[in-house]
Amino acid sequence: MYMFCANSSEQSLQPSRLGSSMFSVGDIYSRIKMFKAQLGLSPPPLYFAKVDVKAAFDTIPQDAMLKLMRDIPSQPGYRISKHVEIAPLESDNSKAAKRWRSTAHATNDKAGFLARLEEAPNTAARTNTVFVDSAAQMNRGTGELLALTTDHVKQNLVRIGKKYYRQKTGIPQGSVLSSTLCSYFYADLEQKELGFLRGDGCLLLRLTDDFLLITTDREKAARFVQVMVRGVPEYGVTVSPGKSLVSFELAVDGVTVPMLETSAGFLYCGLVIDCRTLEVRKQRDGVKDPVIFNSLTVEFSRYPGRNFKRKVLSELPPLFYWIGCCC
Repeated sequence: MYMFCANSSEQSLQPSRLGSSMFSVGDIYSRIKMFKAQLGLSPPPLYFAKVDVKAAFDTIPQDAMLKLMRDIPSQPGYRISKHVEIAPLESDNSKAAKRWRSTAHATNDKAGFLARLEEAPNTAARTNTVFVDSAAQMNRGTGELLALTTDHVKQNLVRIGKKYYRQKTGIPQGSVLSSTLCSYFYADLEQKELGFLRGDGCLLLRLTDDFLLITTDREKAARFVQVMVRGVPEYGVTVSPGKSLVSFELAVDGVTVPMLETSAGFLYCGLVIDCRTLEVRKQRDGVKDPVIFNSLTVEFSRYPGRNFKRKVLSELPPLFYWIGCCC
């Protein structure tokens, strides 16, 4: 948890270290919207290329990961602080819920709680919320945090039957640090192996291990797929050409890469992107089980009707969001 808080602080201090990383599907629309604005009113033809890294978490070299993480902290130490956020329940405004949150800042940072709260990126979105500072604070040196990260990566035990096995390749899955570690690692790959994508006319997106390139330069799109399909051993990256997708004819080392049908939009992380207009909509065609896809799960509890109402209302903002994307 301490290293997670420190990494969260570094993400706001050094966002460029994360490269094209995204932490939710909702980030895709905003990135594409900015890219479209840069292209102007009469954009040139666009070329799409998508690749998916095989077993990303299980193939990341541990030593390379830990070597990279030693360069991430920019502070000699961090102060981990806790505060309480009190907000009404979505299902019952007459009751309030308390949530404890931890944040990290430099040990020598003299800013008060209110100043740090105003600078936090998500504070403005938390309406009808009371923030209460806490006296719970602790200092952790960067060396101590890196040692915890090393133990987290190197000492991950998996129980199979009655035996325990230590993971020697890859990083732990499902931990609070997994996505962050993966994002930093592949951002380093982008900087060292995909530097030719820098500049105007290229938009590289990555949600964990799913890469998508949208560019006005066909040669760059082809080179991107070639680099990824041929593999990057020092990063443990291997890509299957059969699971890749491009919007133009391409073959890598004699193997044809699947090409998008001209009438279909480009699929990426459950979304469909129009290859000409860059309009974004949610994928609804070709779903294996439309009944489950269009259903709403409500947990069984003492008040199922109240939970149903809460879930329906929570689904409405994303619905209007996607409608707005298509307009």
